[in-house]
Amino acid sequence: MHLPASRSALRARLSRGRGHGRADELRLTGRLALFAALVLLAVAGLLLALMHQDPVNDSEQTARVQTKFIADSVLRQQLRRQDLRSPVSASRRRVLDRLFDRQILVDGVVGASLYGPRGQITYSTDHALIGSRLGDVNALAAAQHTQLSKAPAGGGSSPGTAAGGELLHTFAPLTLRSPAPAGAVELSQAYAPLAGFTDLSAVLLIAVIALAMLALYVSISPAPRRVAKRLRAQMEQIEQMEHRAFHDTLTGLPNRSLFQNRVEQALEAARRDGGALAVMLMDLDRFKEINDTFGHQSGDQLLAEVGVHLSKALRPNDIVARLGGDEFAILAPSVAGSLGAVALGERAVEDVQRSHKVAGVEVDVNASIGIAMFPHHGNDVDALLRCADIAMYASKVSGVPTLYARELDHHSADRLALASQLRRAITQREITVCYQPKADLESGQITSVEALVRWDHAEHGLLSPDTFIPLAEQTGLIRPLTSYVLDTALEQCRAWRSEGLNLAVAVNITGRDLLDQRFAEEVKYLLRKWDVMPSRLELEITENTVLTDPIRARSVLMALSELGVRLAIDDFGSGNSSLGYLKRLPINVLKIDKSFVLQMHANDDDAVIVRSTIDLGHNLGLKVVAEGVSSVTAWDRLRQLGCDIAQGYYLSKPVPGSQVAKLINAEAARGAIPLRGRRLGLAGSASGARLASPNERVLESPVAVPVRDVSSQRV
Repeated sequence: MHLPASRSALRARLSRGRGHGRADELRLTGRLALFAALVLLAVAGLLLALMHQDPVNDSEQTARVQTKFIADSVLRQQLRRQDLRSPVSASRRRVLDRLFDRQILVDGVVGASLYGPRGQITYSTDHALIGSRLGDVNALAAAQHTQLSKAPAGGGSSPGTAAGGELLHTFAPLTLRSPAPAGAVELSQAYAPLAGFTDLSAVLLIAVIALAMLALYVSISPAPRRVAKRLRAQMEQIEQMEHRAFHDTLTGLPNRSLFQNRVEQALEAARRDGGALAVMLMDLDRFKEINDTFGHQSGDQLLAEVGVHLSKALRPNDIVARLGGDEFAILAPSVAGSLGAVALGERAVEDVQRSHKVAGVEVDVNASIGIAMFPHHGNDVDALLRCADIAMYASKVSGVPTLYARELDHHSADRLALASQLRRAITQREITVCYQPKADLESGQITSVEALVRWDHAEHGLLSPDTFIPLAEQTGLIRPLTSYVLDTALEQCRAWRSEGLNLAVAVNITGRDLLDQRFAEEVKYLLRKWDVMPSRLELEITENTVLTDPIRARSVLMALSELGVRLAIDDFGSGNSSLGYLKRLPINVLKIDKSFVLQMHANDDDAVIVRSTIDLGHNLGLKVVAEGVSSVTAWDRLRQLGCDIAQGYYLSKPVPGSQVAKLINAEAARGAIPLRGRRLGLAGSASGARLASPNERVLESPVAVPVRDVSSQRV
């Protein structure tokens, strides 16, 4: 199917169609009316020709009847047999002249002749013809066959005959008083009066027919107009259906089908001419927040405005399409290489980033753009769109239009196979959960652990979280992985309590968890399932995770806080958090990002950040945890700064749950880790172990709340 080159081209074509539609309709109506008129004229001409022939036949028939009547009536009674045997005498001629003048030469009859059996004229009103013969024509035979002839009037006509013009000669047999013909009579009649009579009849008939045809034409003339209007309406309906099939109803921009068609055409031209082109994908940052805050109608208004701005910002031959939601696509044919494509993407982002008014409120809109080039990144539509999509997600991290690069592609065949294996590993509980101790900096006692995942792969060996966590995020497996880790950690927490270890456990949760309004119910179910106090569970979230959807995240965090679960901000300082917003969240713990802790002894700026974060946390009434503590120097420095809890390799690497008790008891017995004169041990009694009292089991017995299997972002 041939599709319009762009939205403007299609609109121009439709505009021209509407502008010329009326003229086309009039031309079509005129053609149909002219055709109908020509058909009626042809029919009328045919009827006229037929009717012109009919008067001739009617005149001859009338003359023939009249001649036969005279022969069988007047002449049969008045003639003698002798009048037909030889030319009449002068006295008899005078008698016949009076007879013919009175009774026969009337009503247009201008001449008469009597023929004997052998064709001799025995009497004629034209006396000069008496005694002559018909020549080769047998008069009697002619009379019997009633032959007709039409000839010009002779110059020597008898009195009363027409001089000039046409005469109609008719013959009729004379039987006199016996059945056998005794001769024949010929009457010469003026043709004009006969034809005039029949012509008048014809004219009247033609007039009637003409009026009937005119009435018929008037009655059918609206039909072509109705047909033309119906055809035009159908054509407009087809055009509208075509437009709806290949354009977005909200913005009027080409949709995915039309965009792919245009990219294919541009690829054919680029292959033929050896040129380059760029395919870009763009979506709006935080559009969901705008949509949820102001409503879908305001969100639709914003999308329509963005479509208009994009179309104006780009070159005339560039094509902008809306693929769905807040995702737009750009086709830039004949682009000046990668630099030209990036410059074009920057121009589009700058135009979109202008302030927009939504529901009367000025709203700043940001966009992320990923760029793929032909022929460098793909040779067909699907490959280019896929590469542009990967680059767009990288653009969300970098904040600038991003050109596709192979290192950004996490969807190789090996990774797809690994994703399939990861799903099976989660289902079959092949993922290992390890635990890293966290100790109180003042007492040196281990009070809690953080649950961390490892994957002991049959082919690739032990895989770190950095290897498969991003894969889980990209494939939607992060949510079931989070549920698996949470279930396993609470089960282990219950097992430690059975061994006399009253440890809290921290589990990382993700943006997918915070966007799920039923996540709090899942946590409640698991706490009841393993009979663990809510205060023994700490859920860690990152700053960016909270800011993904602040309103919904705060709702879920409030529900978790009401359960009694402790909440921690992980990797604080590495994101773009708003302190004013964090103050409104039910946060209990602030964890300093390990990148600052590792460098604080060598970098004064990092040391200032660590000290400021500790002061900030305490001012907000929060416990402060330092990650990445790898030396006694860092331990002492954090203790001097007033940090509450330390976590890192100086204490221990992550170990399996079964080894946590052995590690703590062994180190407490040997006193192997000096903590400013104190020994690493358990919180509680001198023996280093404290059993949870029955009063700590504040939750009811387990209830049947199913653990949902949904996706997330980070563990």
